[in-house]
This record gives sequence, structure tokens and C-alpha cells, in this order.
Amino acid sequence: MPIHNIDGILKHLEDNASDELAHLESVGPEFFTTEQLLRLRGQWEVKNYLFKAFLKLVIRIVAISPVWICGYYLLAFLGLRYLALLSLSLFPLSFVVFFAGLVFIYSYFRGKGHLDRVGEMIAGELGKRKRGRMGEGENG
Repeated sequence: MPIHNIDGILKHLEDNASDELAHLESVGPEFFTTEQLLRLRGQWEVKNYLFKAFLKLVIRIVAISPVWICGYYLLAFLGLRYLALLSLSLFPLSFVVFFAGLVFIYSYFRGKGHLDRVGEMIAGELGKRKRGRMGEGENG
């Protein structure tokens, strides 16, 4: 079968190679040294923290959207028509920012399930290696 889009294939391979956590999930942790796994665990911890922080931020953005509606009615009641319209326009903008944030989070972090699987793989492999060394120490 001939390769029609070599640039697309190369870009796909480069993107996957640049994301070591995705690479670890696809090949398995047994192909990595302990030092690499410890470094990847650090990367995973940072990504997991950022994932939670970004998710909390976009949820807060969409959670305050009803405030813009209340602000519209309050400002309209006070006769501040332009500020009321600004407040009203911020209501749908909150949803747009929320969904754009979700798209960013999914594209950058590949979802919560991916992070959970990678974290469990790293912890499981490091635990297995630690138990293996402890067993060698007792036998030797």
C-alpha cells in the first residue's frame, strides 16, 4: 500500500513522540528504566495538577454565568442600559469560554481517564520493581 501523505504521518509520529506520557500508555511501562519512570511520574504529577486547576477554572467561569443575567436586570433597573447590555453579552461568552476551555483541556491533557491510566501504570510498575528489589535483598 503506497503512502500518500508522508507529512501527515511524520507529524503524527512527532506529536506522539513529544508526549512521553501517551507513549508510555501505548507501549507500556516495562520498556522504561526506573529513572525514566520517576521522571515521567513527575511530569504526570504536574500535568494532573494543571488538569485539575484548568478544569476548576472553566467550571467556575460557567458557574458565574447566571450572575451576568442578574447583573443585567440590576443594571437595567438602575437605568445603566449599556452596562446592562454588556452584562447580558457576557452570559453567552461564559459558555463559549467554558467549551473552548474543555476543548483545550482535552487536546492538551487527553482527558482524565488518560491521566488516571498513566498514573496507575507508573505507580504499578514502580511498585513492582520496588517489591522485586526487596525480594532480591531478602534472597541475597
